[in-house]
Amino acid sequence: MTDQTLTDARTPTGRLTPARRAGLTLFVVCAVQFLDAMDAASMGPALPKIQHDLGMSPSALQWIVSAYVLGFGGFLLLGGRLADLVHRRHLLVTWLLIFAVASLAGGLATSGPLLVGARLLKGLSAAFTAPAALAILLDTYREEEERNRALGHYLAIASTGFVLGLVVGGVLASASWRLTLFLPAAVAVVVAAMAQAVIASGRRGGEPTRLDLIGALTVTAGVLALVFAVSRAAESGWSAPLTIGPLVAGVALVAAFVMVERVVRAPLIPLGIFARPQLAAANTCMLFQGCYIGFQFIATLYYQDRLGWSPWQAGLAFVIGGLIVAVTARWFAGVVGRRGAWPLATVALGMQAVSYLWFALGLGHVEIYALLVVQQVLGGIGFAAAYPAMNITAVASAGEDEQGLASAIFIAASQIGVGLLVGVSAAVLTAASDAGLGGYRAGLWFVISVATAVTVLAGMTTLRHRKMS
Repeated sequence: MTDQTLTDARTPTGRLTPARRAGLTLFVVCAVQFLDAMDAASMGPALPKIQHDLGMSPSALQWIVSAYVLGFGGFLLLGGRLADLVHRRHLLVTWLLIFAVASLAGGLATSGPLLVGARLLKGLSAAFTAPAALAILLDTYREEEERNRALGHYLAIASTGFVLGLVVGGVLASASWRLTLFLPAAVAVVVAAMAQAVIASGRRGGEPTRLDLIGALTVTAGVLALVFAVSRAAESGWSAPLTIGPLVAGVALVAAFVMVERVVRAPLIPLGIFARPQLAAANTCMLFQGCYIGFQFIATLYYQDRLGWSPWQAGLAFVIGGLIVAVTARWFAGVVGRRGAWPLATVALGMQAVSYLWFALGLGHVEIYALLVVQQVLGGIGFAAAYPAMNITAVASAGEDEQGLASAIFIAASQIGVGLLVGVSAAVLTAASDAGLGGYRAGLWFVISVATAVTVLAGMTTLRHRKMS
């Protein structure tokens, strides 16, 4: 934040100055992102105790994670568009309180289905709070350098939340897994109260208009079906009826959505937004950036199943990279304004690909801590530089009535990419499970190939952008 943003001055009437309000708004928006990241990470260490206390099977247990992704990914585009059509503060506060209620219900759950249902509602809530919060940030910081810096804070706080979530989740779960749900409920209430007090009232993206209900239904149902299919693939396989059926239905519904948006007078998502080259390229890269989580999935299984590490130890294995992102993301966001987004993204994505290659080649040959530290340093720096570069590019051209939508498309690309690439990584790993270390390497080579492809795409975009400028 700049000195101006941190100015602690008030007007003679006692009201917050614009600079002070902007700084507090950034704090609240970052708190929303921190809450989402911490909540998602803290559930991992708690899963073994949940399985024992509620008597859940391994296949049922994975839905505690998948249900959240299902609600989040399925409703993101609707949530993003609503952030452009209704009062953003009202939307944010309402769904933060729903998030708190769902989290409290999850902590009180006495059966697996009740907990899964609570996680689904939490994911749905995040689908509305995340794009609303990011749209508020974009509207508050309109000058390019200030906006880039604010986005750097936003990412750094998210990474801090994820790292602390791994640690706090382990500590709380050691006492009771229910505390990992009660704590986010309390935090959400506090953040909602702060948002109500700090964020300017009555701010919305555009003029009042009727919601495109047919478009909302088709795209939400379509994305839900696709996310469900990908979630099922890791458990049942890609050829299972419960994978193929939703996959086909999802594709059909998304196709129907596109047809509806072409003819409806007030579309939920104006399709012209996808014609902007920078936005399209950034979101395509972000779609395949899910290979980062695919790597985490494979590495976590290797640490626990092959090396016998506890979930707590496996979570700590990713802390170095998370801390690097938390410390350096703000600086890299500033570099985007000076050097450009795509050259930075190309180098950063390449660093991530190299970190996965190092891990794959060293698996079984290099001492584990050296293998881990080098990967985390390279991968952490790469992610800290690539994510803000793509985020800034994806939302840079959004108008006031598109900020929520542009934010939601970017977040949706990330979530769908994570689900897809983790599903494929799990399928590859399962298919080669009899090969010992070779199975882990097979999954890693898939991740490496995707990371290399997205690096090439970023490089081609860099060259094309230079020719046009």
